[in-house]
Order: sequence, then structure tokens, then C-alpha cells
Amino acid sequence: MNLRLKERRESLGLTQQELAKKVGKSFRTIQSWERGESYPNAEFVVVLCKIFDIDPNELLGWYIDHPEDRPVPLKPDPLASELVSCYSQCTVDRQAALIQYARDAALASGETVECSQLRAGKAS
Repeated sequence: MNLRLKERRESLGLTQQELAKKVGKSFRTIQSWERGESYPNAEFVVVLCKIFDIDPNELLGWYIDHPEDRPVPLKPDPLASELVSCYSQCTVDRQAALIQYARDAALASGETVECSQLRAGKAS
């Protein structure tokens, strides 16, 4: 849990002692919270949120949307990476030939290919 209390406290121009007084805790407790050595309980999370004028999710560094609701990033395809690496090492003429071969192969497999104007005019 990363509360980032120090940054929030400093943005309000408060010292640790001043925040401690507002929260009703000791200066040492504020130090401990800022260092991540201990954490405020729910009661003090509410107090801190009021002082900083923020949402508890923001204070606690929690997400608003559940990660399972987010799209899963695709894992890199090692063969595609190898293909790109080999392509980038080719001459311009060979790159044009590879692009044309890839288009032909995709067409033969029944896929619709939407290629950008990659090396337009150089591929035959």
C-alpha cells in the first residue's frame, strides 16, 4: 500500500506535526505512516481523506475498475518478433518482396489484409 502521505501533506503545506494535530495522532505515528512502517486504520483513512479532500481509493492506491474487467494485454508472439527482426535486416527490395509474399499468403488463406501504405510504390 502506497499512501504517498508525504506528497499529499506537503502539497497542503503541512508539517508532520500539523498533520498529526489535525488527525489526532502523534508526530511519530505520521512519520511511521509516511515511511510505510505502519498504516492508518479505517477511521483515520476517513480523517485523512477529509483533510486531503480525496477519495479513499485514491489515498489507498486502489483501483476503481477491477483488473478482471480490463482487457488482457496480448503476449508478444515470438515468431512475429522474429519476422519483424528479419524484415528490418533486409534490403529495401527484399522488404518489398516479403510484404508482397505476406499479402499473397494472407489472401490465399482467406484473410482480409489491411496493410498500410508501407513502402508504397516499392512493392510490386
